[in-house]
Amino acid sequence: MACVGLKIGDLRHRLVLKTPTSTQDASGQVTRTFDTHSTVWGSLSPVSGREMESAHQISELVESKAVIRYNSAIKSEWRIEFDSRTFEILAILDFEERKVYQTLYLAEVK
Repeated sequence: MACVGLKIGDLRHRLVLKTPTSTQDASGQVTRTFDTHSTVWGSLSPVSGREMESAHQISELVESKAVIRYNSAIKSEWRIEFDSRTFEILAILDFEERKVYQTLYLAEVK
């Protein structure tokens, strides 16, 4: 699993958690935007090897994973931004159901 042997220094990426917001313009069109919820420390890495095989059971689109400290507010509708990249959250796993770390399986938004 992703969190076995995790050291605090492994959480070295600043990840921006974004929540969806729907707004309606004057003509009645609904536009979906994402607002910043918070910025957290985490690790971001590509999914490969044996993890990829397991991840494909979640979705064929899984490309990356992020590990962050547990946050009960996070929903799969949210997005994550890192540098100039944006990721959709495909799955949220609570490592060992202990509410310490979460693994987020991600697909990059192109």
